[in-house]
Amino acid sequence: MLKSRPPHGGGAGFSPATMVKNPITSRAFSLVELLVVVTITGLLASLSMAAVKGATDKARTIKCLSNLRQVGTAVQLYVSENQGSLPDTSHAGLELSWTNTLTPYLSTNYLSKCPCAQHAIAKVTYAWNDLLTEQVGPNKGRGFPINRLRSPSATLAIAELPDDAVSEHFHFALERRLTPTTFRKSVEVERHGLYANYLFTDGHAETLSWPSAQSRLTAPNSAFLQP
Repeated sequence: MLKSRPPHGGGAGFSPATMVKNPITSRAFSLVELLVVVTITGLLASLSMAAVKGATDKARTIKCLSNLRQVGTAVQLYVSENQGSLPDTSHAGLELSWTNTLTPYLSTNYLSKCPCAQHAIAKVTYAWNDLLTEQVGPNKGRGFPINRLRSPSATLAIAELPDDAVSEHFHFALERRLTPTTFRKSVEVERHGLYANYLFTDGHAETLSWPSAQSRLTAPNSAFLQP
């Protein structure tokens, strides 16, 4: 004979109340979980954005340095074809400015802005060290013979311009005394975060922090600016 089944819900130890969660407790737990997920998602997003920005800035710094290295190669080619003389500035005539005379030696055939100088008003955001040129007389603005330099590898040729500057050369020669303060007014020393890129007269380029550039500028008998 078949045994009859007990009525639904009539099993031993069964209570309908044990099958229903407290709606208030359930809702509160879900809100806590949601807040945790939102917080973690926001943190991960901010970290990701910071990493992307850091990588982008680093890539732009490297691109700027690569541009200067190409200019450095162009300077060496120019010197070899111009009786060992460095390029001129616009004081010798606009057509004789280094921004024009170096272009035939550049693979891109033009000079342009640093990738990080998006708000600069100048078309070319690099400037020539005017202390490498004659300051008076009929040859004003003409480049020195490179063999006149004490240490080409230590002497600055090109640095980065501030966003509001437009000259293709610096005016260090007008300063009675070259100090870190006067240098910083003329040069964008933190174009790349805490760093900037510099080209030297032997053709090599470096990324330097401001303290590092400052120490070279103020070293005894420094050749950093004065050839």
